[in-house]
Amino acid sequence: MKTFKGIVLGIVVIVVLVSLMFGLKWLGLEWRGFFGPREQAVEREVFKQSRSYNEAKEQELLKYRLEYMRSDDATEKKAIASTIRMAFADYDETLLSPELRRFLHEIKYGN
Repeated sequence: MKTFKGIVLGIVVIVVLVSLMFGLKWLGLEWRGFFGPREQAVEREVFKQSRSYNEAKEQELLKYRLEYMRSDDATEKKAIASTIRMAFADYDETLLSPELRRFLHEIKYGN
């Protein structure tokens, strides 16, 4: 009788452990599903405020500005201006140098 109780107890322990593993995994997925988007939003904001991101955006605008100034074709200038408007649509212009800020403002708003 003792061995039978030991076998049943062993099976119950295994079932409980497997259930616990699946339950914890499910809870972890639910937890990540709830908090994941919020964590991503914070990480994105931190990234957008980083020095490397802003320097890269400034370099990108400098490259576009050089291409725009070198171009003699009106169609090419329109294409470059459209690319600039899309790439810098939600970028904080105040982080740019005054010269680049002026150029970006002219491209975006035509002034």
